[in-house]
Amino acid sequence: MLRGLMATELVASDLRTKHRQLIRLTWTRNGMGEQYYRVLAPDMPYNRFEARVTDLLCRGAEEGWIRFVFPPAPSADESQYRVEFLDEERFIQELEALAAQSRKKRS
Repeated sequence: MLRGLMATELVASDLRTKHRQLIRLTWTRNGMGEQYYRVLAPDMPYNRFEARVTDLLCRGAEEGWIRFVFPPAPSADESQYRVEFLDEERFIQELEALAAQSRKKRS
C-alpha cells in the first residue's frame, strides 16, 4: 500500500517540473537572468526568455556541455547550487543564437 501511495506522489511530470524550476532558480539567482536579458536584448518578454534559456541549459546538460551542481540534501547555502559551463563558448553561441532568432521572427 505504501508503494502505491509513493508512486502516485512522485508523478514524473511533477518531478520534471520541479527539476526545471530548480534549474531556473539556479541560473537566474542574483539577477543573472535579468543581466543576460539586458545584454542580449531579445525581442520577447522576460518570462519567455527565461523559459527558453532554461530549455537551452537543460539541453546543454543533456549534451554534456553544461553541468548543474546541487547538494545531496536541501541547503541554505546557495553557493552549493550552481551551473558549470564545460564549454562556455558553446553556451555563448547558443545564447546569442536564441536572441538573434527572436529578432528575426519580428522582422
